[in-house]
Amino acid sequence: MFDLTSVNRRYWEIKLKIVTDLIVDGVVTKAEKETVLEIEPPTKKMLNKIVKLRSGKEEDTMDDLYEAVSMILNKNKTGKKVSDETIEKFNYDEINGIITKYFEWLGETQNSPN
Repeated sequence: MFDLTSVNRRYWEIKLKIVTDLIVDGVVTKAEKETVLEIEPPTKKMLNKIVKLRSGKEEDTMDDLYEAVSMILNKNKTGKKVSDETIEKFNYDEINGIITKYFEWLGETQNSPN
């Protein structure tokens, strides 16, 4: 019998700064905290959506890329929410880098015998 619960889970690690609310003496301020996330492989539905977003119309491209990164980062092992505010602080090169490295990791894990 094949036991699906025994399948080795693989995670892609990414280090980034996450914007959080810091409350000191009742005053809310924004703070950046360096965090390492362990990103899970995508579900079929998520992968289809990311691929569709990545190849969308030119006028929607930037919003779609940021949405794709949000989906990727928020599917992490600990369930930590990466806010839109954090993602919006990334520049185009960072967004493109995240998506590129994520797809490279997917390709490597797909070709791995383990």
